[in-house]
Amino acid sequence: MSSKQAFIQKIAIFAAADMKNTFIPASLIIAQAALESAWGTSGLTKKGNNLFGIKGRGPAGSCTMPTTEYVNGKPIKVDAAFRAYNNWGESIADHTKLILNGVSWDRNKYKKVIGVDGKTAAREIQEAGYATDPKYADKLIAIMDEYNLYQYDIVKGGSEPVKETKERDINVVSPWAAAAWEEMKKNGYVDGSRPGAAITREETAVIFNRMRKNFLQLIAGNSEHLADLEKRLQKIETEK
Repeated sequence: MSSKQAFIQKIAIFAAADMKNTFIPASLIIAQAALESAWGTSGLTKKGNNLFGIKGRGPAGSCTMPTTEYVNGKPIKVDAAFRAYNNWGESIADHTKLILNGVSWDRNKYKKVIGVDGKTAAREIQEAGYATDPKYADKLIAIMDEYNLYQYDIVKGGSEPVKETKERDINVVSPWAAAAWEEMKKNGYVDGSRPGAAITREETAVIFNRMRKNFLQLIAGNSEHLADLEKRLQKIETEK
């Protein structure tokens, strides 16, 4: 087995698991990891376990590395801070999160990457501005073709590739989450709408506030001490 084939097999485990729940083509994740990390041999991957060249600060901090950016179609060398991870699994999970949640100014930035075949996903992720390289999609597709990465675009338990799967309906709850979703609705943590959508900061605030209130009632035993406990908790929360 060649080193590239070994790399593919290692990444495919994570990519296929992600695809089962997210419908992000495994072929895209594998091809991006191969291209961005030079098949796991790049300085950034060795130094920070960063497979996808995501910038910023990660679970293990950040590391500054030289990189190539394209300005008006021309490559230039610049130094940039990249996220560092404790392992490849963290890097892949962060990449998946980026595609699912987009960026702060556009939560639907990579929406068209989800629920399509690998080649379409490659073109859509370039169109969305993931990379500045004008040939980024072509490079990804070349890797997919050479190593037949489409074989990994199979939803576990099924026989059809992801290209046959419709884009996820955010109004339909996934089977694996159905029981928990119903429990959360019954107890008032969520309103029951858009189970497949990304959660907003407002929704997060509502959920945590509900949990906070329930916790206070639990330890107070629904007694006259509830108001006093809430004041004490507020004091703790406002302390630096």
